[in-house]
Amino acid sequence: MKNSNHAADYGRRKFLTSVTKLAGTTVLLTAAGQSFARQINPVQKTVTVKQVINTILKEIPNAPFASTVDQLRSGSMEQEVKGIVTTMFPTIEVIEKTAKAGANFIIAHETPFYNNQDETDWLKQDDAYRYKVDLLNKHNIAVWRFHDYWHAHKPDGIIMGNLTKLGWDKYYDANNPRLLTLPQPLALKNIATLAKNKLGIASVRVVGNLNQKCTTVYLAFGYMDSRRQIAAIQEMKPDLILSGETREWETVERVRDGLLMGQKTSLLVLSHAVSEEAGMEYAAKWLQPKLPGVNITHIASTSPFTYL
Repeated sequence: MKNSNHAADYGRRKFLTSVTKLAGTTVLLTAAGQSFARQINPVQKTVTVKQVINTILKEIPNAPFASTVDQLRSGSMEQEVKGIVTTMFPTIEVIEKTAKAGANFIIAHETPFYNNQDETDWLKQDDAYRYKVDLLNKHNIAVWRFHDYWHAHKPDGIIMGNLTKLGWDKYYDANNPRLLTLPQPLALKNIATLAKNKLGIASVRVVGNLNQKCTTVYLAFGYMDSRRQIAAIQEMKPDLILSGETREWETVERVRDGLLMGQKTSLLVLSHAVSEEAGMEYAAKWLQPKLPGVNITHIASTSPFTYL
């Protein structure tokens, strides 16, 4: 009997020892007649900037692109990622907050260096440029633009982030992603209020009648070439263009002339940064399950304007 019990105890110990070596498995432990499960989590492997970018590109149709502004603008592809921050503009404030949070990789929608192609030769003696570069180097922070690829995602990440915040994501039409049809008409002033409240915008600009009822909305977040917007007025005849930024002598004047001659398309201008920020907040949530174990957060760059 004694030998039999010893063999049984040995067998149980050997079984539990074998099981606990399996990372990511649940071990059943028994104590005082009670059983409970303890999760053994696998050791997280380190991930580099390049591996994060490759993880993203796997989700983008036809990536990598032959030509794109989505390039690494500071840091190294091989550096280990300690944490990721998504943002709209990688401002000095965002860089400082990233360092304070212990992160070292910023995924930004827009340029850190004041021009779309991130050309820097003309900025070598610029105080703000040099300060920002020194700050990035000091904290060893990598910056990668996620602009072209995020817009190329299906659905467009910026559009979906905004629609989710506005509560309009269920009206998204993959066959016509720029044109949204609301189930019930909303007054232009109510859409303006909704955008301000949901997207955190202090002030908006409107060309049109605030009481106009809108059912079809053309989505032009961020900056869109005015020729595309004007073409959309003619082809789609939306009730409203929901715009981030547009040059005032182009779409603005086309909308004004159209309204004066009896057309229905109005314009609601949100401002560039705040019209795409929700899309980069959405990017953080989208990326989190793809990189388990990596701390990913969103830091808003906010609007640069003070409204008087």
